[in-house]
Amino acid sequence: MTHVHAFLAVDRLLPDLTKCKEPFGGKVILLGGDFHQVLPVILRGSRTLTVASSLKKKYALWLKFHKLYLTKNMCALESERDFGAWLLDIGEKKSGSTIQLPLQCYPSIQDPIHQLYSDIDFSSVTPQELKGRAILTVNNERSMEINNKVLEFMPGNETVYKAVDMIMSEDPQDQLTFPEEFLNSLTPTGLPQYELKLKIGCIIMLLRNLAPSKGLCNFTCLIITKLQQNIIQAKSIDGTETFLIPQIPLIPSQTNMPFKFKRMQFPIRLAFSMTINKSEGQTFEKICLVLKEPVFSHGQLYVGLS
Repeated sequence: MTHVHAFLAVDRLLPDLTKCKEPFGGKVILLGGDFHQVLPVILRGSRTLTVASSLKKKYALWLKFHKLYLTKNMCALESERDFGAWLLDIGEKKSGSTIQLPLQCYPSIQDPIHQLYSDIDFSSVTPQELKGRAILTVNNERSMEINNKVLEFMPGNETVYKAVDMIMSEDPQDQLTFPEEFLNSLTPTGLPQYELKLKIGCIIMLLRNLAPSKGLCNFTCLIITKLQQNIIQAKSIDGTETFLIPQIPLIPSQTNMPFKFKRMQFPIRLAFSMTINKSEGQTFEKICLVLKEPVFSHGQLYVGLS
């Protein structure tokens, strides 16, 4: 969900550009969303700050919108009406703090990798088939672990790219306190792993906006077609475009660490598995939800089960 500050910025910018004092410069702004879903992530934020980041809590701005409410799920089958009602109860916090999932949600095979990928042949699978499946997790650590395990199932040789990490401080004491080996062990949110393992044909997700005009934006999924020493070639999911991805310097945007560091690496991550937060807004044909760790924020379980 978009932070309310983004809407406020647009509301202030458009009147300056259009010379019109109407809300949003007199332009029609169309929004779509579901407030049952995940709220903006506030680093070290309290419950109050997290709720306040929602557009609905900025009453002066929220009142400027005309609301249209969808009341009937046109995509759900008649046999899924009960599940839809149960899911809505979760979104509205009517199910309590302890939730028992329906039997239909429990897989016959407990291993999520076999559950989701055992029926496909990686040597002939289409990009659309890979894009339509995902293993969803609560945190990044579990997601990265599953991604590396799925990679082992794929045919072909594995290529390993090691990053270059450096502390962003000229103080010699900081460089001694936080050596390169320690930096290598870190994978903050939004950064690729120090040791990036890839194979031709695997699906990846971009972690930065490389070329928005060409569709290379954060969270865009691609298929790797060639692995070279300093460049990675990948194609779009529909196979119509080919892109070259370089190594770039990456700095964690949000971190609670007492220092800053820079990582030189390809801005990508394997996308067989992803966190529930990253999956929000995407459509999958088949998913496996891994809840070995409990959900920890509003809307996570609702999004994972949707």
